[in-house]
Amino acid sequence: METNFLEKFMRFGTAAFALLLTHGLAAAGGYQGWEFGMTQAQIRAVGDPARYYTFKNGDIGAGHVPFENGEALISFYFTDGYLERTMLIAYGGEDASSARQAWTDAYAHLARVCGDVESLSAGVGASTPEAALAAYDKDLPSLAPGKRHQMGCLRMPAGERVWATATRGEGKLVMVAVNYGKP
Repeated sequence: METNFLEKFMRFGTAAFALLLTHGLAAAGGYQGWEFGMTQAQIRAVGDPARYYTFKNGDIGAGHVPFENGEALISFYFTDGYLERTMLIAYGGEDASSARQAWTDAYAHLARVCGDVESLSAGVGASTPEAALAAYDKDLPSLAPGKRHQMGCLRMPAGERVWATATRGEGKLVMVAVNYGKP
């Protein structure tokens, strides 16, 4: 009887600890060890410092960040010296098939992070992966350069906003990204 109680207590304690840990990470906001409010020096201290580069505007980026079934580039955006938003660039180029796959991966990422995903052009409320991709296919060809097609978490995680964009560039150029921003 005592062993059974101890086992139950240990399972409960482990589950409670995991829940607290998950809640604490979600409340901090951010991605893969980078959290909102970090300085550029703190960002560069995560992982290999040689992988970071600086943009002309002073923001920074890095390559080879894990993203769903592959890797992405990541850009860090600062306000008054503190991290406000990260953008994971899942794809940038002219290959329509690769862009569609990146949009599918972005949907999977959002669904994993927040559950239900909403693509307004697919209708109000939760969208299926198929409906989100059909809306992407319908909207993207008509977008002017610089315009975006978006989807996001129906219910945002605590401490952050999470959404995906497909931005039309000149010609057939498309950039697919997942963004994490402070609420």
